[in-house]
Amino acid sequence: MPTRAENSDDDKLIWGAKAIGEYLGLDPRQTFYQLEAGRIEGARKWGRKWSAPGRILRRIANGEAPPINA
Repeated sequence: MPTRAENSDDDKLIWGAKAIGEYLGLDPRQTFYQLEAGRIEGARKWGRKWSAPGRILRRIANGEAPPINA
């Protein structure tokens, strides 16, 4: 079972396309395209800045389906 330290980003919003891309292992251009196309579950745009919940990004990065109630 994962420890709290391993999932420290779960309760945080990850801010900015660059940080989201780094979390998912995408370059900035790929990340921006995926965000604009609506392909990253749970991501929202606040003005000009993107955010996404760490718990959802962790699941996507691990190849799991994001939770339905994201």
